[in-house]
Amino acid sequence: MRIRKDLRRALGAGHPVRVRRGIKGADRIDGYVVGIGCKWVLLHEISSEIRLDGYAAVRLRDVVSASDSGWAGSGFVHRALKTAGEPPRPLPEADLDSTTGLAETLGKGFPLLGLHVEEVDPDVMYVGHARGVVRKKRLLLQEISSKAHWEPACIRHRLDDTTRIDAGGGYLDALHRVGGAPPAC
Repeated sequence: MRIRKDLRRALGAGHPVRVRRGIKGADRIDGYVVGIGCKWVLLHEISSEIRLDGYAAVRLRDVVSASDSGWAGSGFVHRALKTAGEPPRPLPEADLDSTTGLAETLGKGFPLLGLHVEEVDPDVMYVGHARGVVRKKRLLLQEISSKAHWEPACIRHRLDDTTRIDAGGGYLDALHRVGGAPPAC
């Protein structure tokens, strides 16, 4: 309950937070809280170059802390982004109440998604074009390699294993620019 309160306070105040999760090997995320649902929280991520860099949706149940108090540079980062004219932007169409809804709405809004299954393997991010959710809560993902080559077939990923979904941002946008539109699968 405290975490949800901290996230709501950050959303209302419009200040960046550092989010830590209780998944072994999961990275911390610096960003602005731009949405909170029943199951997911959406962050507009801040890159190490102090730029807003895409979105990260993480499961609420995994969040163990979300505050600016343990992040000495948060005030500077906030002022730097403000003077650069980079306000955090919410995604009102993102369904943060269910994993299926989140995957579907982000998949419609962005050409590529980054799918994390950190409890299974914290070092893997599956990247691809979401082709929709099929029966038994599986996301049909046409994957693109780190060299921007499209896989010819779509892969089904269990949404129950999903701990984080990324959308937008420099890396995913660059893959999409180089790889182009996905071929039919």
